[in-house]
Amino acid sequence: MPYSSITLPHAADSLVSTQPLGALYTPTQTTFRVWAPTAKSLTLHLYEAPRGGRVRLYSLQKDEDGCWEVTLAGDWLGAYYTYTAAGDDPRFDPHRELLDPYARCVTAHDGRGIVVHDETPVADRPSFSVAEAIIYELHLRDFTIDPDSGIQRRGRYLGLTEAGTHLTGRVDIATGLEHMLELGVNVVQLLPIGEFHNDKANDQYGWGYDAVQHFSPEGWYATDRSDARRVSEVKRLVDALHRRGLRVTLDVVFNHTFEARDLGLLFNFEGLVPGYYYRLRPDGTFWNGSGVGNEFRTEAPMVRRYIIDCLKHWVTEYKVDGFRFDLLGLIDRDTMRAIVRELHALDPQLLLYGEPWAGGTTPIEVTYKGTQRGQGWAVFNDHFRDALKGNVFDARAWGFVQAGLSLPQVKQGVRGSIEDFADAPTETINYVECHDNHTLWDRLMISTIADASITDADRRAMDKLAAAVLFTSQGIPFIQAGQEFLRTKGGDHNSYNKPDAVNMIRWHDKAEHFDVFTYYKGLIALRRAHPLFRLEKAGQVKRAVKFLDDHLGWPVPLHCLAYEIEDVTEQDEWSRALVLVNTQPKPIEFAIPPGDWQLFADRVEVSLTPLKKSQSSLRKTSATVTPRSVVILGEVRPPAEE
Repeated sequence: MPYSSITLPHAADSLVSTQPLGALYTPTQTTFRVWAPTAKSLTLHLYEAPRGGRVRLYSLQKDEDGCWEVTLAGDWLGAYYTYTAAGDDPRFDPHRELLDPYARCVTAHDGRGIVVHDETPVADRPSFSVAEAIIYELHLRDFTIDPDSGIQRRGRYLGLTEAGTHLTGRVDIATGLEHMLELGVNVVQLLPIGEFHNDKANDQYGWGYDAVQHFSPEGWYATDRSDARRVSEVKRLVDALHRRGLRVTLDVVFNHTFEARDLGLLFNFEGLVPGYYYRLRPDGTFWNGSGVGNEFRTEAPMVRRYIIDCLKHWVTEYKVDGFRFDLLGLIDRDTMRAIVRELHALDPQLLLYGEPWAGGTTPIEVTYKGTQRGQGWAVFNDHFRDALKGNVFDARAWGFVQAGLSLPQVKQGVRGSIEDFADAPTETINYVECHDNHTLWDRLMISTIADASITDADRRAMDKLAAAVLFTSQGIPFIQAGQEFLRTKGGDHNSYNKPDAVNMIRWHDKAEHFDVFTYYKGLIALRRAHPLFRLEKAGQVKRAVKFLDDHLGWPVPLHCLAYEIEDVTEQDEWSRALVLVNTQPKPIEFAIPPGDWQLFADRVEVSLTPLKKSQSSLRKTSATVTPRSVVILGEVRPPAEE
């Protein structure tokens, strides 16, 4: 049912402002401008300190577009401010101080805005195409908090900028930034770093998904949260990663916020324009498509503008390289199209992707998989995820890596889901693990624990097999930090509110499972070296990726997978690749097409140079693949004649 038919219109729906909003600073004056069209009066509270202190009160004047503003002469850099709003609507609380939604920096989720002007330089983003992206998802605190990480500023923005870090007592085990560079990923996705509601007294902080204010970086990760240094420190973080060849995408939460009127949690939106920013039922209660209390009314003109302004601010001020949209399904399609249009006008290579689902019942038409077709954003491929390891909502379910199941769905994923929901392989984010649900290692443990014949060595082999399929499939590969060395959360499938003891990366695990890390590293290097694994267009995929049994007429053993990838772009040093996947617990012999094949990956090793030369194509018509493993063969293109 369309949204407009089941909700009450808001009095401010027809009032749209195009004026710049926030604290607009110059050395000689600052204009404070906020949109609050249904208010009858608005007061600026100006302070010299982050807490307490003497307050100066200034009345704002209202414009016809619903904006209120006041301009103060002088240099107000570093000043602290809030607003109070009053009006006829009984939901206004004229005694409650509110954050400016457009504040570029705040002291806390229930604190004060800060007048900020920061000129910390940020290096330009590394140059590569969206198809070349390999995304590495991490939470800033989880990734740097281990006392044995060798990181000095643990749990801080600047901890991720430190060079040369390594595991305590093991200079051969790189950690932090150095680890990512060693692994070979090129896009770092940070879980939310916008200002969120948290309890500073403990480390159960919800990973930042309890969003309160989107323009300001979270102060918990800054050296000091009482001033504006968090702004410069985030810029230093992005700068450090850019200089080392890594792009940065931000996980952003525009599907809900942590406001709840019935709990007295009013920080900005409901306090300034009651009933406008959230989808409301006709009885005035919140819709809850997010599953956490409310949902942002993205289709409202000034909400849409707020989102786009915020994203453009992060791109222009911090030079971030893209965004992962939490519960993108709750962002209406017109707003998503506007986001893409505005951001790609700034840079066509910005990476935009998100979760194409909701977390509960919503009045809007959910922006599901398929709605992104040809629109410029990508979506997480839960079809491929569940086919590979089993449905995430049934921990005992098996998938392809455990037993060769769901083969048709795996084949769709290998071809970039262009026969499923995507118009191009760059519209699918391929993954088997992320911060939600079980880690891959925990899932393998839980799903196979009842089978006494399956050992930990078998599970390690399954993990490597999943990685090999992921990195040789068309689409954008995505892994969670620690996946490359069998990260475990002790079986916890929803650890967002758990302490460091559950969530932190344990760098000793890298040393213990270094063979798995090396395998992932080899796969990433192989993918980066060979364009045929990362095609950009559906037509290329259709011509290039062929399953031996479906397209080429070669028999493939039961519960196994075999595919050939041809270099249709003529940009690769290989003319063809051949991927043979054996999920069975015994060696399997595959009949293979004739060719001068060379071995680049087996169960143990992945290499950019041949592991061993195959026999000539006239004598080699098969290849044996060891239990639960993948063989990757390449046919090296003969050198061009001069």
